[in-house]
Amino acid sequence: MSLAGTGARLWKTHWALRYGAAIIVVAAAAGSRHLLQEQLAALPYAIFYPAILVVAVVAGVGPALFAVVSAALYTHYPIIVRAGSFAAENASDIIRLLGFVSLGTISTLVVALLRIGRERRILTERALQDSEERFHQLVDGVQDYAIFMLDRHGRVASWNTGAQRIEGWSETEILGQDVSRVFPGEARDSGRPLRQLEIAAAQGSFREEAERVRKDGSRFWADVAITALHDEKGELRGYAQVIRDISERKRASRDMAESRSRLASVVESAMDAIITVDAAQRIVLCNKAAVAMFGWTESEAIGLPIGEFIPQRFRAAHARHVTGFATTGFTNRPMGNSGSLVGLRRNGEEFPVEGSISQADVDGRKLFTVILRDITARKRAEEHQALLLRELAHRVKNTLAVVQSIAAQTRRFAPPAQFYDTLTGRLSALGTAHDLLTRSDWEGAALHEVVRLGFAPYEGLSPEQRWTIDGPDIWLAPNEAVTLSLVFHELATNAAKFGALSNACGRIAVRWSLDAGENPLELCIDWRESGGPKVAAPAGGGFGSKLLDRAVAHELGGETEVDYAEAGVAYRLRLPLSAKVKVQ
Repeated sequence: MSLAGTGARLWKTHWALRYGAAIIVVAAAAGSRHLLQEQLAALPYAIFYPAILVVAVVAGVGPALFAVVSAALYTHYPIIVRAGSFAAENASDIIRLLGFVSLGTISTLVVALLRIGRERRILTERALQDSEERFHQLVDGVQDYAIFMLDRHGRVASWNTGAQRIEGWSETEILGQDVSRVFPGEARDSGRPLRQLEIAAAQGSFREEAERVRKDGSRFWADVAITALHDEKGELRGYAQVIRDISERKRASRDMAESRSRLASVVESAMDAIITVDAAQRIVLCNKAAVAMFGWTESEAIGLPIGEFIPQRFRAAHARHVTGFATTGFTNRPMGNSGSLVGLRRNGEEFPVEGSISQADVDGRKLFTVILRDITARKRAEEHQALLLRELAHRVKNTLAVVQSIAAQTRRFAPPAQFYDTLTGRLSALGTAHDLLTRSDWEGAALHEVVRLGFAPYEGLSPEQRWTIDGPDIWLAPNEAVTLSLVFHELATNAAKFGALSNACGRIAVRWSLDAGENPLELCIDWRESGGPKVAAPAGGGFGSKLLDRAVAHELGGETEVDYAEAGVAYRLRLPLSAKVKVQ
């Protein structure tokens, strides 16, 4: 601490110094009065007034009052002039004494009040200065906010470091500039900066989120707050403006909105039904696939209990299942883990589904999301596959029986030299028929395809095709297709060995028609050969003959007729239309 500071502290804290100073000042005034006694005879107290004011200013109220009393005692009890006697000889002296004491006291109090007011003013000014300095330090220390003042015309009057960091201009560059410099060009052209200040002046404040421009021309999103400032008389002094850069928040909001939009698009475009329910198991979300699956519109479905999508007999168990799932703590259950379920369409139709379920807490709410897949087609396919497997087993047994029969009959009737070729041809015809059925998943085959396969081994043996096939579209069940395949194989083989296909000019015409005169309708098939060598009836009936005659009657319930005319073999068969032989 400096010497002056130490002296000031001692002066304030030691009363003896201040009272001693008062005695010295009064003594000096008394000495001056004694020297000027003749000149101050009419004004005995005049010399003490300045002394009292000096003491009041320098030493304070107490020493000043002490000086008043000391001066009064000196004046009326002078030790040198009248030792031991009272100096007040008349009433005027007493009045002057009282006036001096009163005036001295009043002067002391006035000086004290002035001193107190001055000290208070100094303290107030100092406090204001300190407060302003702290405020400026606080404002300058804020880095995330641009805080600046504008005058009443919108010119920048102050600029903190946060404004420099966010906006890019230094304080010396921006002071005195119009605030429109921080606005994009289109906002300046539309007069938006002035309108904002006018709104703030009229309403007291203004706030918005909008784009602003940095010194380098780049734009950023800002949260802007403008406050109008008025003086004691209500006159507008200027504006305080605070800007916060919210570009990251805007970017995050935009990214979140885009993410939600993408998610909504995914949910809406999903082929599986997606349904979200709350803790009360009421629907809060459903996608287009759910609408199509269950038959409710989205507006109708929202708010419905999920039980409306479940048959009545399963609703209680489903509610217990969801409640139990919520208490287990698991967040999801994969598709199909709950086995096959049953859904209920709006029209009352039940259908098989499989689903997955997941749960999540969203804004304090527990939500359950179910993804459901209609497996009607799969179930139908599985049932069809099982049927095909059973059918296959049956077909294999039948085929083996047919092969066994063909082998046995061929061995019995065919000469040994022809056994291999004959058996191979018949088995090949049987295999070709099975290939045709396989292409249709063993649903059956068209009659014209069965006939064509009989001629397949002779395709390309002649420059031109020597057979014609004609007739309406007829569909054959598997057994019927295999039987007729073997029939037409035998007919084509016989024609190649002995008939129209054994020379270079023979022809074969295969036609069929529906006989409307019978009830039920019958299919009439006519095989007619021409242009081949002369035909003679075979001496004995072999396997081929038995197949052409007996197989049709036994397997198809039909009738056959064979004419071995010299011009060419004519083979006719008739079989009734049924579920196994029908018009396409």
